[in-house]
Amino acid sequence: MGKRMANKWDWPWEAGSALPVLALIFLTGGLAGCLLAALAGGDGAGQLRDYLVDYLSLAGQSLDPAGFWVLLWDHLRDLLAVLVLSMTALGTVGLPVLFAVRGFFFAFSVGCFCRVFGASGLLPAFALFGLSALLWVPSLFLAGVPGMTRSRRLLSGGGQTSLGVSWARLSLCVGLVLAAALAERWVAPVLLRAAARVVL
Repeated sequence: MGKRMANKWDWPWEAGSALPVLALIFLTGGLAGCLLAALAGGDGAGQLRDYLVDYLSLAGQSLDPAGFWVLLWDHLRDLLAVLVLSMTALGTVGLPVLFAVRGFFFAFSVGCFCRVFGASGLLPAFALFGLSALLWVPSLFLAGVPGMTRSRRLLSGGGQTSLGVSWARLSLCVGLVLAAALAERWVAPVLLRAAARVVL
């Protein structure tokens, strides 16, 4: 019994708390991204401003978005990484790292727009990153939470061979990723052009 209690306390996600653990890691990565964007200064800040102004100027002139398959792959590869990591004990480390990295880059991207344009920078940031994030973030967590639990069991010697994610859940994850790519391809450019007219 002492061994069971020790395992429970050593691994907080064992008792069904993988969701808050991964959420905390994702938010910590996001906080680091926000801080790095806020600390940009000097020549780097000037170059960042020039780049974003030029980008939004092009967006206001009907900038051609990336192809659908490119966008789909951008979102699908994170889901595939979660599934692969979930099949090994390395997922106990790899999944938190993946969640931290995704949180960092998402928040850093949004933070750069806010750093340059202030609060109004949230408008283009939502069009570029926030809209699709409303779909790919739930997909990441839907696959990552059971994946973390499965990786922990593998590390403890529980020899499972399944993905650890039900087919219904996996189908939902793929559907969310597909919707994220569709939104980024067809809806985001329209929102971005409107946001560019407001910000510039």
